[in-house]
Amino acid sequence: MSPADDRRWDPDALGVLLASFTGTEVPAWLRGPLEAGLGGVILFGYNTPDPAACRDLARSVHEAAPGALVTIDEEGGDVTRLQAATGSVLPTAWALGAVDDTDLTRRAARALGDVLAACDVDLDLAPVLDVSADPRNPVIGTRAFGDEPDRVTRHARALAIGLREAGVGSCGKHFPGHGATHVDSHTALPAIDLPVVELARDHLAPWALAPWLDAVMTAHVLVPALGEGPASIAPWSRPLLDRVAGDWGFRGLVVTDALDMAAVAEDPGFAEAVVRAVEAGAHLLCLGTSIRRDEQEMLAEAHDAILAAVEAGRLDRAALRERAAETADRAAALRARRRSVPAPRLEEALARLTDVGREAAARAVDVGCARLVGPCVRVVDARVRRDHASGARRSVLVEQLRERGYDADEAHDPGDVADADTVLVVTRLPRADAEEGRVLAEVLARRPDAVVVHVGVPGAAPRGDRVVLALGHGPAMLGAALDAMIRGTGR
Repeated sequence: MSPADDRRWDPDALGVLLASFTGTEVPAWLRGPLEAGLGGVILFGYNTPDPAACRDLARSVHEAAPGALVTIDEEGGDVTRLQAATGSVLPTAWALGAVDDTDLTRRAARALGDVLAACDVDLDLAPVLDVSADPRNPVIGTRAFGDEPDRVTRHARALAIGLREAGVGSCGKHFPGHGATHVDSHTALPAIDLPVVELARDHLAPWALAPWLDAVMTAHVLVPALGEGPASIAPWSRPLLDRVAGDWGFRGLVVTDALDMAAVAEDPGFAEAVVRAVEAGAHLLCLGTSIRRDEQEMLAEAHDAILAAVEAGRLDRAALRERAAETADRAAALRARRRSVPAPRLEEALARLTDVGREAAARAVDVGCARLVGPCVRVVDARVRRDHASGARRSVLVEQLRERGYDADEAHDPGDVADADTVLVVTRLPRADAEEGRVLAEVLARRPDAVVVHVGVPGAAPRGDRVVLALGHGPAMLGAALDAMIRGTGR
């Protein structure tokens, strides 16, 4: 494609796009779109090797384009961008739901919001409002506050309040619900084939919270009972959101899930999905990451697809301009609120986040009768299936053990566990994933005394006496589980 400097950017088309880029500095190719009216950017782990880098980068974006939104996919727990290099010091949403102390959830969110405010981030793509009804779900799991609509609603509201107290915007996801799927929309198009009554009761109920939120992210899911096509690019999605939101309606930003995900990128294709998302009422089209495509090419293709639809008469220019203006107005309101709340020093905010994360994780984990016996520990990570939402999977269990003085190593061969005092097997989906189940069975056959450290939802855990419900694979959850095993306390 031609260099970005040679392209004439249309502000109406740019105004509804949420772009990504690689690296810790604003690339030269992105400066033109930012200056021409790009709606915003989304930061990923490759932009934020540490929170200080995130702060410097967000400031650079705002210097280039004061009106552009800086967003981040920072749920805490297993999905973290700010602490992608080390793992989050916050527990998962499921852990917070398990403790079921909404004030603790609010305090955790306030601490997270303070860190994001110190990093000059405007909008956090959280909380998750999905009800995790299917233990086989490969992408939601512990990202949800639980498997009960009421619990999810209460804690999602507490999280949104905590972020707002810090001046940071909240974005509920994934409308109309991704918790009853057993397919990951990163890799294919999932479907929720439930009757309307069951959908309303079990999955749409938390979305009555929408008026409390600054934004809502739509999901790439088929819901035949509600209409045709994936919710993110379907005309039925926005009217349904307004109905579910009640008398107040929804007055925030509608953001799509990433349009480079296979669920829509394969069919109807990226460019067509872009146009359909605009037709469906989205304010910001999240384009995706460099994992699958070049970000510069994605931005240009999305921009050109919108303009082509305008020229063909499929999209109305005046309506597009109005949408872009509405997006800019709501973004400006978010920025104004962010500036109205004094941001703390980043180091102080991170210290408070660590403290509340440690408290919450300690209250959440359940180690039962599992104990660490002796100084030599071998860790077998049985997980095979990649967790696309979390990013690159890394086991922090070995380093957490070493920090506590243990002689710990990872055993890459399930047979290499005979000489260890304690064997820990990490699982997430051992019943749904045949290979994960096979590795677990092989380890247990060799070492029946092995401790299973289950990082998924409790409903997906294997049965046994030595099963630790860690409720997440980050350092907060695994560290708390180890401490409980060392102390000899079940919870």
